[in-house]
Amino acid sequence: MTRIIEHRQDAAPGEEVFELRVFKLQDGAVRACVVPVDLALGHAMMDEMSEPVAQAFLDALALCEKEGIAALWVHDSLGLFPPANRPAQDK
Repeated sequence: MTRIIEHRQDAAPGEEVFELRVFKLQDGAVRACVVPVDLALGHAMMDEMSEPVAQAFLDALALCEKEGIAALWVHDSLGLFPPANRPAQDK
């Protein structure tokens, strides 16, 4: 089972973590993309890899489960996708 963490330091030392990067496009759409932590991506690549935030969240959880990743860090420094707005993962 994958844990959702709100801050990178909430992961255990040495634990593999995927990051869901949440951002807003110029048109106001909130998007996100999932990447392994510490992978540098430019804005153009993030935009190209992104999808609507709720779908990206569900896809990220599914990917973590498939790959055996214990923690998903929702990197949302602007508060665009608060926990109360996140969809439930189907079991």
